[in-house]
Amino acid sequence: MNKKIILFISFLGIALAWAAGPIWAGYKARPWTVKAREDYPASLTSEGVTIAVEPLFTDALAARVFDKNDMVTRGIMPLAIVIFNDNDFPIEVDGLSIELIHDKDHIRTLSPNEVVSRLFRKEKSWLPQPIPRASRSELNTDALDDFDSKFLMEKMVEPHDKGSGFLYLHVPVSADLPTYLSDSVVYIPHVYRRDNGSRMIFFEIGLAAAIPPGSRG
Repeated sequence: MNKKIILFISFLGIALAWAAGPIWAGYKARPWTVKAREDYPASLTSEGVTIAVEPLFTDALAARVFDKNDMVTRGIMPLAIVIFNDNDFPIEVDGLSIELIHDKDHIRTLSPNEVVSRLFRKEKSWLPQPIPRASRSELNTDALDDFDSKFLMEKMVEPHDKGSGFLYLHVPVSADLPTYLSDSVVYIPHVYRRDNGSRMIFFEIGLAAAIPPGSRG
């Protein structure tokens, strides 16, 4: 066979294999910087601790932080939790216990493993419950590393310092999400002093202030 034909066939095979490869190829972690506390409209201060919340409730907002352009459309909304500790002792916030509450809905975070499995599937339908746990080798490892590093699990904040992270909430995709969030609160039940282990007061933060009026239906 002519060498040029062989080379062409080889090149074509490589190109087809590349095109059919993993849909997650090329994921790039995006930086995220905590703003000044006064720039968060939805926040609450108690016992020397200020906690601010910021829902990334559109695909465009979520894509500023995560390299996925249809995250909210796929039913997962990142919720930023930012903690400012003005005390002389360290504190800890349990991210896994935080809930988004709307009427009878009490929504807790998904794990990074569940989120990456959901977001990088070809189908856009929601996964069955419970979501089967995929092994790391079956996931987009670049995305998993990024979602892991930004995840608010158990966050310790040193005295006169700040800490932050994201929760990944399964939100209703068929509803008017801005209006839904405007009538929701973020409940943060477990805040502890790290010096003596005592529990501090819980936080309930309404999200209405974080949703621009023009974005509501």
